[in-house]
Amino acid sequence: MGIRVYFQTIAWLILQEPLTPVLRMLPESWMKDWFPLSRFRHVWHEGHAPFAHLKTDNVIVVSPGGNILWTCDPESIHQFSKRSHDFVKPVEMMGMLNLYGPTITATEGEESRTYRKIAAPSFNDRTHGAAWAESLKRSLSMIQGWKEANAPIAQLNEHVARLTLQVISFVCFDRPMDAPSATRLDIQPSKSHKLTYSEAISSMVANIPTLFIIPPPVLKFSPISAHKDAITAYTEWQVHMKEMRDETTASLSENHSRNGQSLLESFVQAGQPPNVGSQNHLISPAAVLGNIFVFIMAGYETSANTLTYAMILLACHPVIQRHLQADLDRILGDRPSSSWSYESDFPKILEGYAGAVINETLRLYTVLPFLPKSTKSKAQIFTSVGREYIVPPDTLILMNTSATHRNPKYWPVVKPKGNDGPPYPVSSFDPARWLGKGNNGSPYTPVVGSFMPFSDGPRACMGKRFAQAQLCAVLATVFKNHSIELAVKNDKRSYNERWQEARERADKELSTNVGFLMSLKMRGQVPLRVVSRSTTDFN
Repeated sequence: MGIRVYFQTIAWLILQEPLTPVLRMLPESWMKDWFPLSRFRHVWHEGHAPFAHLKTDNVIVVSPGGNILWTCDPESIHQFSKRSHDFVKPVEMMGMLNLYGPTITATEGEESRTYRKIAAPSFNDRTHGAAWAESLKRSLSMIQGWKEANAPIAQLNEHVARLTLQVISFVCFDRPMDAPSATRLDIQPSKSHKLTYSEAISSMVANIPTLFIIPPPVLKFSPISAHKDAITAYTEWQVHMKEMRDETTASLSENHSRNGQSLLESFVQAGQPPNVGSQNHLISPAAVLGNIFVFIMAGYETSANTLTYAMILLACHPVIQRHLQADLDRILGDRPSSSWSYESDFPKILEGYAGAVINETLRLYTVLPFLPKSTKSKAQIFTSVGREYIVPPDTLILMNTSATHRNPKYWPVVKPKGNDGPPYPVSSFDPARWLGKGNNGSPYTPVVGSFMPFSDGPRACMGKRFAQAQLCAVLATVFKNHSIELAVKNDKRSYNERWQEARERADKELSTNVGFLMSLKMRGQVPLRVVSRSTTDFN
């Protein structure tokens, strides 16, 4: 099948939204085979439907601009992930992440392996235990802020994003973030800055689409307000990172390293000459900044999104929330959170209902709706269902996680309810599926390649355990003694009527109003309220 658009070209990324109404006027027979898999921002919403329509889990889209192999077949995905020398990262496509310098995410070969060797030792039990402890502390502060506000939680994602930024900044980057309130961002920047540390990274993430398309040197001369905001965010975050690097360089030169090296110390030392550290200019100064940026951005943004979806889904499903709370009672008893242990309590929580909530949330709202690979200049062979297939040279491979996590061969299909729109995440939310026990008594394990929120193979996310410790700590702290409810209107209707209205609004926000740029995020808000478990309105 031949078409005239290519998924990754800048022109198509910019024009696909305004062109969509025009393209939809064409005969459906011209569009239905390729268009659903060509809309960058809507791949998540399509779910498994495009593959079901074509009656295959491997689809190659051919165009003058290049070939794209889309897959939601676990057997194929496993091969693409494991055979890292045959199926490589498309660095030309991912190079947009190198805004400040080369990164572990957007490089290949020896350079990427070097960054991985530098980072890997920092992700250890000490780091994960620190993430657990800091998450417990920050969660208590966040709950206290909600209670003091005595108002509906209108900006949940902003609050949990601040928490996850606090945790990764303190644990991995030696950057304590103390503010007047855990739910407010109104501390003032220093005289040398226009934006605070948290404002700079938050603004940077918000402006990334602009920075991907228009180079920063060009933005500096643009009179457009949005472009000025983007270059301010870019410049301010660069200054903050340089300060972090320079302070760490001074500390290393004075041998003030903590017990065990932080991620920041590891990268800064790798970029220093021999008289500052034991390594000999392993990476360039630009690579130090590039990797600081990508680790902080990925580390806080993805966890914040997962927590946001998990909490709102639990508010939409009060019975499931009760099951979570009962399991936390079983594991933690009446002990205060100050006694909860990473070594003994975290594994039980991860294997229990909280871990099931995390897995189910990540299944429905995967970190990225697709993971890219490429064959580069050499054709490659892979097998699927007993047959061999040849992938041509220079083919972009997109492992569609949204479709894979909804593939009816591996995950049950549900009937949509309420205002839930494609791909029907609220109706599909069922953490209990993860607690089915196998013959050896272990938790349910999905088919290899059918669940990959942290990717797979040699390039799997090294921050997986860090994220799991953080997510478990926050969910346990929030739901052990409190409930999260949908905020309902205060009028004369019955509570059930008002709750149903709030639920229908949440259904829409969690499905139709989810958008994808750098991550899956709701365009709107779902007002919530936190209450003591003894005073909940659940009925």
